[in-house]
Amino acid sequence: MPSRTVTKQELLADGLPSWVASGDTSSTTDIPPSNGERILYVLTLQSGGTPQTNQDLMRSFASRAECLVLRCRGVELTLYYFHCGQYILLDACRLTSSLRPLPHSSSEYDQVVAKWLTKYRVTIVHVRHMAWQSLGLIASAKHLQIPVVFSFHDYYTVCPSVKLLDEKKQFCGGRCSLSSGECSQELWASESMPALKFNAVYKWQQQYARALILCDAFVATTDSVRQLITDVFPALEKRPFEIIPHGRDFSDLSLLAVPPEPNQVLRVLVPGFLAVSKGRDVLLELASHPHLTHVEWHVLGLLIDTPPTLIPENVVVHGVYEREEFSIQVRKIKPHLGAVLSIWPETWCHTLTELWSVGLPVLGFNLGAVGERLAKTQGGWRVEKTSSDAMAVKLLEASETEAWHRALEHVCEWQRVGQTSCTEMAEAYWMLYQRVLCQS
Repeated sequence: MPSRTVTKQELLADGLPSWVASGDTSSTTDIPPSNGERILYVLTLQSGGTPQTNQDLMRSFASRAECLVLRCRGVELTLYYFHCGQYILLDACRLTSSLRPLPHSSSEYDQVVAKWLTKYRVTIVHVRHMAWQSLGLIASAKHLQIPVVFSFHDYYTVCPSVKLLDEKKQFCGGRCSLSSGECSQELWASESMPALKFNAVYKWQQQYARALILCDAFVATTDSVRQLITDVFPALEKRPFEIIPHGRDFSDLSLLAVPPEPNQVLRVLVPGFLAVSKGRDVLLELASHPHLTHVEWHVLGLLIDTPPTLIPENVVVHGVYEREEFSIQVRKIKPHLGAVLSIWPETWCHTLTELWSVGLPVLGFNLGAVGERLAKTQGGWRVEKTSSDAMAVKLLEASETEAWHRALEHVCEWQRVGQTSCTEMAEAYWMLYQRVLCQS
């Protein structure tokens, strides 16, 4: 988490409540929220799009809510106060034992969280991700008559595989595929997770179904995500279930795409940390495709688990980039197109937003949010079959002058009216919060 050295005087001058700056939380129950609501965000993950988006949301609430963040990793349970980009430790507890995936609950955890919910006078709980957290948290909040909003940023609630890829890296949709072999998961120790396929995944979904039904409202970023979740958990279909796109603020929206020219090198930008699920193997196949010898692939990020000796010469790995420096890096690369090669149906895809923010038409597989957003904006090309051959055919079409300019026009239109700001995202969440608070 970001941090810097500051004095208590500086924190107070920045508007930090005195009870936080002093470190004296002994009488917190006598201190109501100073700005309307005190929201507890449940979020263990510290990197990636979900925590970044949540931080954007909390920044947007600075004038009308106080935001707390609950994290749990192993036996360490911590509570933070978010203020001006800083996570200030409020409370911590070392549990006697770590949570297990089945059952995904801990009475000790639940007791600590219930105490903190009361002590810090939390008015609403927003669950961003439940990895390593106890599902009993939801029941604890409801027992205290605190409303709970639950967001779906991946498919962890459906299966601990998270991305719903089977052992052949084929999307299963939350329904076990008939192929033999066990699915993998990355968040839990392997010895703590029993076999999932046609086995423990049912217990997993049952425990989540019991917890989710207690929530007051749900949020997804696209219709395709909501449809998948309600297909697995049909009881949620008649509950309040909002579609709220991720907001993002850019200092400027630029047009950095270079028009492709016949018989010239074609530079394709692929941002992100490219693991298998993000299309690493697809990229390596494209790099050796006989019809794409004129293409340079520029990875703004990393190729995961790929030794440098196995990276083809026409793949340029630029390394990790800072979120705020994306456009600076793109200016140096001078790409013609962008590509999102994920082989799982992402729930949003921040790299797609970034590519459009610099004016790049984008190729992507017609899966999940990427396919849905490409269909809506027409700011690129959808590839129907999830294969390198299908992507290669579409790339050749996309590099034709007329097709490229047509897609670029749609990207420009998205920049004018299609991008959701952080303020707009925050307003949608605030309206949802007010509705559930009125109903509780």
